[in-house]
Amino acid sequence: MKRRLDVIENEEIESGEINLIPYLDIVTNLMLFLLASIAGGAIIFGQLNTMLPDKAPAGSSSQPSPNTNPDELPLKLVVQVLKGRITLWSVSGREGTLQDPIKFPYSDGNLSGSPALALTGGLGSPCDGGYMCETGTCGRSKCVASDDPKVLPLPVFDYRMLNDALYKIAQKHYNGKKRKIETYQAVLMADDSTPYETLISVMGAMRCKMPPVGQLNERCYLPTTDEKLKVSDTPVDEENRLYDTDRVEFDPDKHALFNDILFSRGFE
Repeated sequence: MKRRLDVIENEEIESGEINLIPYLDIVTNLMLFLLASIAGGAIIFGQLNTMLPDKAPAGSSSQPSPNTNPDELPLKLVVQVLKGRITLWSVSGREGTLQDPIKFPYSDGNLSGSPALALTGGLGSPCDGGYMCETGTCGRSKCVASDDPKVLPLPVFDYRMLNDALYKIAQKHYNGKKRKIETYQAVLMADDSTPYETLISVMGAMRCKMPPVGQLNERCYLPTTDEKLKVSDTPVDEENRLYDTDRVEFDPDKHALFNDILFSRGFE
């Protein structure tokens, strides 16, 4: 076969033209060979099953056991920052849903409140810091104009009301219990146009209970899975403000609320 191909190539080079007849002869011979092989059983063609199984193997389901305590499972809270409003709901459906978010101010059975936090922080609004003012400036407990005329107004929300809702949710589900480390997680779903300053304020409201207006408060204790602390005689690291969740009962007044924050750009 190789010798014949060499002869064909030499003939084409010498003549300067492509002669297709020898190539057709080769293709015809190959087809006859394949047909004869299939008829004689020398070559077997098969089909591989590449379909995925319809059902997962037994025991591989990610669904929680019916005997699992619901409070040991994450609430999967979502703080959604949209243009002009903030909503609070949960993927688990245990604290509001996307279609029916939590009502503000938060309380069990509150069906008449507002489903979103609206913009606030205009001139003259009460404040205890610049984070509560769209100008970023708080003077004598009221929002005032900025000294810099180039400062653009920031979207500001009632972060204390958001913090109060998260505090009451954590208190309702985990107070006095050894809270699982996974339950400290929450999602911050923010619109692309949300300024950095607004995100920082929202994150602050998610992490720890905010002190009363005008009062300073020590930063809250954060949960940890640090192995050194777990084998320590003391379950609390006072210097680094950490605590072992397996040995310390949760207290929303001094422990983090939802400090493990995941960021999301929204629905794709």
